[in-house]
Amino acid sequence: MEIPARSVIERILASGYQLSPAAFEALGRLADPDPIVDSLLAGLEASENPPLVIEPQHLEHAMRGVAIPVTGCPAPAPPVAGALPAAAGVAPSAPTAPPAPALAPVPVAVPATPAQAVTATPDAEDAAPPYPFPAVRPPPRPPLGKPGRVEVLSGSEACSIEGTIEDFKKHFINRFERLQKVLMERADVVGAVGCSAIPPSDKWGKAKVIGMVTSKREFKSGAVIAELEDPGGMLKITFGRDERLKHKIARLMIDEVVCVSGRTKGGRDLIVDDIMWPDVSERSRPRAGEEAYAVLTSDIHIGSKTFMRESFEAFIRWLRGENGSGRSKEVALKTKYLVIAGDLVDGVGIYPNQEAELSIKDLYKQYECAAGYLSMIPEDIQIVIIPGNHDACRPTLPTPPIYKDYAAPLYALKNVTMLGDPALVSLGGVSVLITHGRSLDDVIPSLPDCNFREPHKAMAELLKSRHLCPPYGGKTPIAPEAIDRLVIDPVPHIFHAGHVHVEGVSEYRGVVIANSGAWQTQTEYQLSMGIVPKPGIVPVVELSTFKTFELNFN
Repeated sequence: MEIPARSVIERILASGYQLSPAAFEALGRLADPDPIVDSLLAGLEASENPPLVIEPQHLEHAMRGVAIPVTGCPAPAPPVAGALPAAAGVAPSAPTAPPAPALAPVPVAVPATPAQAVTATPDAEDAAPPYPFPAVRPPPRPPLGKPGRVEVLSGSEACSIEGTIEDFKKHFINRFERLQKVLMERADVVGAVGCSAIPPSDKWGKAKVIGMVTSKREFKSGAVIAELEDPGGMLKITFGRDERLKHKIARLMIDEVVCVSGRTKGGRDLIVDDIMWPDVSERSRPRAGEEAYAVLTSDIHIGSKTFMRESFEAFIRWLRGENGSGRSKEVALKTKYLVIAGDLVDGVGIYPNQEAELSIKDLYKQYECAAGYLSMIPEDIQIVIIPGNHDACRPTLPTPPIYKDYAAPLYALKNVTMLGDPALVSLGGVSVLITHGRSLDDVIPSLPDCNFREPHKAMAELLKSRHLCPPYGGKTPIAPEAIDRLVIDPVPHIFHAGHVHVEGVSEYRGVVIANSGAWQTQTEYQLSMGIVPKPGIVPVVELSTFKTFELNFN
């Protein structure tokens, strides 16, 4: 098959259209496709109801200089109640016309170079995309108020590491110094010193020291011994059987930076009477502006047989203003931001025997289908996407954005911002910290009173530690960058994560915490791990008041 020039494809995608495989092949046979594409795009823009998917007949009419016919792409019709599941409390619009026939989403054609070749062999399941949805362009929504504005504060940094011992040393020293600075801003930490800087003395005296927890051992007697470290040395600390300290001791995680107070003699060890974490002070909020909403979601898992297609399509239609009535429809029309915290697709080879659970076994096609869905969302809604562990990306934290070679159709969408994990963005003046949430696999088992049914509780503990993944060497691989970008500084207004497939919303000292669940029912792997998902539930935040509620699309 002849492959058209990438610049030609990018022009078509950037204009908001998709190519059918047949049209992609036809373009590849043209010696000089640029004039044809000029005529094609001009005709499409002049059409009252242009198609989303460009077919070979559109190219033929462009070559003849004839107006583009609208075939194979019906005009959007109001949804019929029951055609797709509506959100709980979101009533479907009353039918006024027959439903538009559903078309299979045609993948956005992106030529693959030899370096991008996929080793998986397509089979019958890959022959046709399995998710039918209406192939219509986003309707022109009347803008309500000012347009959404995304300012990237972090998450687009280039990162390169070698993984040497010196890299790890610089990484942990940077973590220590930054969190030590945060701790020193606390009133109850005034006068603290590094754990290697306790003045020598022959008498018992009080001391406050800051260090990174390198070990913790518990004994049958109830005593606990730990070690703290700073760049200058180490200090042994001992906890007695003090009931007041019992919960704090259990809460202490390896590799987090804390301040402890107690009694010492000679500066060689310390008997602890209190522990203080960096924590966050009560977060002030921006002054209320116009009413605008941010919708938070994650773990869509397009390409999986357990992807909740009908529920997700109901969600897309709600964003388009086609579902709902009254207040719910008003919220949809005032939605300016959609934040996706990773796992947009199910990926390939992520867990044992995953191939048997895939409906799309080609990673490129998974992203093409994802771009098809997101292209249905009105362009006045700004979309922010970070990677998850199922996406095509580097497996370590921090994680650069999803590889463009695999997800080119997403990068071509005008209203999409692709960032790494973690990312900090300002949505109209409201700061949002976004991470996929992989570290919850390590943090939840380490903390008392935390479990996978209530992930928002563990997220509050991460705010308390001021770090997205304190323990090193667990299930979450960490890249030893010179600057530890997992330190939570500054403190956001909203903290958003996913990964565990269980939604949960709370607030901690003025910070809105949201774990956004999933769009995937329980997989065989999740069943074997005892994970019970709560999918199809979407947290929504009103950005002028920070009022948070959830919509259920099950």
